[in-house]
Amino acid sequence: MKALQINYDGPDESKRRKEEARSKLKNIYYKHQGTFTFEKFVTNLYEAFQVLEKYGALLYEEKKLRLLFSKSQNAHPEFKQEVVICRTLCKTFASAVIHLKTVVARLFLDVAKPKSRRNVSSVPNKELNGVDISYLSRWYDSSEIKKLNQSQAGRRILAKIMGDKKRHQRHKDKINKIKYNKRRRVKSVQSTPDEESSTLSQKDRTMLAAVINGVSKASTHNASMNGKVIRTQRNDSASTESAVTFDHLGNPL
Repeated sequence: MKALQINYDGPDESKRRKEEARSKLKNIYYKHQGTFTFEKFVTNLYEAFQVLEKYGALLYEEKKLRLLFSKSQNAHPEFKQEVVICRTLCKTFASAVIHLKTVVARLFLDVAKPKSRRNVSSVPNKELNGVDISYLSRWYDSSEIKKLNQSQAGRRILAKIMGDKKRHQRHKDKINKIKYNKRRRVKSVQSTPDEESSTLSQKDRTMLAAVINGVSKASTHNASMNGKVIRTQRNDSASTESAVTFDHLGNPL
């Protein structure tokens, strides 16, 4: 066990750890509180300093302060001003860290607070195209969907609404009812052909058309006759009168 410890802290391991610490100091920066907090930044600096001190590469306070100030690159105007002030006032790394931590807590109070988990479907106090979108999981009727679809921002919100599987489960009954009514409308449109024509055979339909055509011709013929009768003579004897009649095709008999 002792031999393993000696091997673990041997020259090669010592060199490797020092190189890692120097690399960390070279590449670490504090630029934005939301992506990499000042607390994490300072902790990483401390760890690198401790590794270098353990393996005989101790950094003096002046070097630590230069690293702290040069690596603190948050672009907030007041923070940059406080770094300049800190250069003048603070003579040790610990005092400079305390000063800048206080500044960060004051400037970035909202960012520094731990974020509580919230429903991603909730968007507080928001309205778009005249539609309340503060709670995306609620039921949106057809008029609201039409309004949202009028703008690009509204279409993005619609994509979130329609892509929410929990919303579909919550409103399953309403969605199924809409689909059922839609299928019924489609089925109704498809079944609109005349029942009489659909049940008649081709032969019956031909006969029916002929009868209708005959009646039409008969009506036209009757109208032209205007109620007159045809007088005929047989063998130069007394004339007789007969009414004009027609067959089913409209031809006079």
